[in-house]
Amino acid sequence: MLEAPAANPPRRRCAARARRAAHLAIVAGVLLAFAPRAWAAPGEAVLAPSSSAKYGHFDDVLERHGQWLEVAKHRRAWRPSGVEEGWRPYLHGSWTFTEDGWFWVTDEPWGAVTYHYGRWSFDGAYGWVWFPGRTWAPAWVAWRWDAEVVGWAPLPPEGRPAWAFWTFVPAARFVGERADAVALPGALVPALLTRTRHQAPDPAHLARAAGVGGRKPPNPTARRAG
Repeated sequence: MLEAPAANPPRRRCAARARRAAHLAIVAGVLLAFAPRAWAAPGEAVLAPSSSAKYGHFDDVLERHGQWLEVAKHRRAWRPSGVEEGWRPYLHGSWTFTEDGWFWVTDEPWGAVTYHYGRWSFDGAYGWVWFPGRTWAPAWVAWRWDAEVVGWAPLPPEGRPAWAFWTFVPAARFVGERADAVALPGALVPALLTRTRHQAPDPAHLARAAGVGGRKPPNPTARRAG
């Protein structure tokens, strides 16, 4: 009879543990909601978790415009169909400036996926192929520029882009004009790579350059244009 009251403390301890577990679950949920931004590799543009794409959606969009392949190291990649000889990514389109950075605009039907998620790489057997990714960015390119020219090249999954994959245009015609219409000859690329600096072009400089020709960059207010 004297030990009967001791039955209540274990129940109270269980209830307390349950409350602590529920509290920890809530905290964990909040942390996971922000985890993609914390875990991203340096330099990757990461938005809210809702901006992460699903591979099933990639398949639906891309199967109509190309084919999936197994390339080196048994990696799954996609190759566009119906492109002309000498085609390369980030050539048929134009640049606009948004609050997220320089955004690639194109009328290629699969561009909304392949230019803002994943990376492009040139494969010796298949040509240009695209590797899926889950992180959104306004574009996945490397940059070079100076007072007169702006250049870019698709970022591969590993390493740096080869010199032959760079596109350069006059700085005054960089914004809003089709790159394939104003691109400088490929023979100039090695010299341009040597003289330019490795960073994204400065919008203020390009606005000044556009006073000579081209279009002034718009105010960076649009989120994830396109």
